[in-house]
Parts: sequence; structure tokens; C-alpha cells
Amino acid sequence: MQKIHEITFDFKETDTSYLTHSIHPYPAKFPPHLPKKLLDNFSVKGQTVLDPFCGSGTTLVEARLKGINSIGVDVNGLACLLSKVKSTSISSEQAQVLEHFISMIEEVSFRWSLGNRFRVEKIDFEGLSHWFQTNVAEEITLLLSEIEKINDQVIRDFLRIALSSIIVRVSNQESDTRFAAIEKNITDGYTLNLFVNKTKEYLERLLEFSKIADRDSSVCIYNSDSRNLNFIDDESIDIIITSPPYANTYDYYLYHKFRKRWLGIDVKYAQYNEIGSRREFSSLEQEPEKWFEDLKQCFSEISRVIKKNSLAFIVIGDSVIQKTIVRIDKEIEKFSPSLGLVVRHIISSDLSNHSKIFNPTFAQKGKKEHLIILEKT
Repeated sequence: MQKIHEITFDFKETDTSYLTHSIHPYPAKFPPHLPKKLLDNFSVKGQTVLDPFCGSGTTLVEARLKGINSIGVDVNGLACLLSKVKSTSISSEQAQVLEHFISMIEEVSFRWSLGNRFRVEKIDFEGLSHWFQTNVAEEITLLLSEIEKINDQVIRDFLRIALSSIIVRVSNQESDTRFAAIEKNITDGYTLNLFVNKTKEYLERLLEFSKIADRDSSVCIYNSDSRNLNFIDDESIDIIITSPPYANTYDYYLYHKFRKRWLGIDVKYAQYNEIGSRREFSSLEQEPEKWFEDLKQCFSEISRVIKKNSLAFIVIGDSVIQKTIVRIDKEIEKFSPSLGLVVRHIISSDLSNHSKIFNPTFAQKGKKEHLIILEKT
């Protein structure tokens, strides 16, 4: 087993998209080789890992591959659905149902292109006509109506995620990280064809994952606020691997907003409970102390649920709040002892070195990213 001080902090692995890791766009994704190495060296099969900010489910996928039970928590409902899909194996029978569904949509797409359109109940929400062309909205509505006919929850969730993955691309939104409307002139049938292609790609990856994933290990995912983990028993967790949001950097709820609206996932819960958001520290101009207090509540829950003498691995970056760089590693060192957590080691590196960066303006000079290793005493 590796010693804490021998851990290296390197996000320059060549392949971070193997198996289900590349399913669905998600900002600031956790690099999979880090939880992989940590689980290899600091946990054993049958134990339980917690990721209280599970995002797209990277830690949960790696745990499933190693036969380690996992619990994921995220305030973002779409993140929870995505994590579930990426870490859930499917059977050959389920794969056949999916292949049949794909073939059916291919046939529908062909008939659609010839002008043979089906009547479907229209879905409407605020901003629909501004952000989606009429033909695109019709094709998304058609796909949703067909997906809802599927009885198998695992299959239906997979198809919903496949559809969600193309929403921004077929919308008028410029990109996943640019919330501005532009004219794209998407042609008839493009949305249906893109869905078919993505579903085929994701199914292939999920089948590869299913061949080697440990089906005896459990995955539990909660759409909840990590400042209150009352659904997890005291001292029941063997290891924690997570990466909290970096303050004043990103609004996760915002760039998933239309995906959530199409899928019927609540937007406001994440919007008002997402800690460290740009909404809090740019729009509402909160003081840095708000970030520290939110983190302290999360770390208090981490201390409560993790077993004594067990380790928590936290990847977190410095932030700029009110034009001042916040050295978050120093703040965590200050409040951790009062929560029964001892900082055993900190590895820091310039943010500009890491593939986790999703916006070059975030990696401004002087900001660092940290792997902070805590022990419950």
C-alpha cells in the first residue's frame, strides 16, 4: 500500500475517457486516474467510498470496477442521473432492447425526413422558442415520448442521458460553457440522427464497462446537499474521494438548465443550494467567509460519517473572490482540527498544469490546485 507522502499529483494522463467516463458532457470533470490510484492504494474490495460532490460519477465508476461499494451525493439532479447511468451495468437482454430502440428511431428519422411527422404532445417551458428552433423542439419531444414508453428504468435512464447529451448542441446555446444564443440553422432530422449516433457510441462504452464491472458492489446516489448527510450513518465510510466546487468559478445549474427542463428535473434546487457558485460570489457579492462556512459544514459531515483513522482525499482549487485570491488550502488547515480532522499532507500545483481546467481565465497566475489528505482522529 502506497504511503501518503508518495502520492503524485499529475493530471496529464493520455486517456481520461475510457469506458463510461466520456458519456455526456460535464464541466470540470474529475480525472479518473486519480480516484483509480487512490482506490488501488488506500481501499480494498468490499469497503465503501463516499463522494459527497459526485458530479458526473467518476469516483463511483472507478469504485464499481474494483468491487468497492460507493455512495455519491450531488445537489444537481442531472449529475445524479448521469452518475447512476455511468456506474450501472446492463445485461445482454437490455442491450438488445436498446439496439431495437435505436433501429426504430433510425426508421422514424428516415420517415421524418420525408415529411411523415408524428403527432406528439407539445412540451413547453420558459424560453423554449428563444433557445430552440421549432423543428429541433419537435424532434426532442418525439424522442422523449418514445423513451417514456420504455418500462425498464435502467434503459429509460440511459436513453434520457443520451438525449440530454445532445441538448446543448442542438439548441441555440453557443456551447456548454458559453450561455449565449446564436443562430445555428439546424436542419430537419439532424437532432434525431445525432441522438442515434450518440446512443450507439454510449451503448458500446456501457457494454465494455458492463463486462468488467463488479456487479456485487453497490452504488447509492442521493440528490442532496452535502452540508447535511443525515441519510448516511455515523462512521460508516471507509474512504472519501471528492472535489468540491471551486468558489466563484462556475454555475453548474446554469449550463445544464435546458437539459433539466427537457427531462423534467428541478432547476431551482441546485441553483439555490449549489455552494461556491458564481451566482453567490459574483452576482450576490458574498464575502469569502460564506464559502468557508459552507465548506466547514460539509467537512463536519465528512468527519461524522467517516471511520476513525480513515482518509479523505479532497481536490480543490484556489479562487478569486472580490478580486482577491483565496488560498483555500490555508483555510481548510485552519478549520479542520476543530472538526476532528487532521491534515496529513497537501500536494499543490499550478492550475494551468491540469487538464481539469475548463476556462483559461480560471487558471490565472498565482492560483493553485490542491490535493488535501485528511485523517479522522
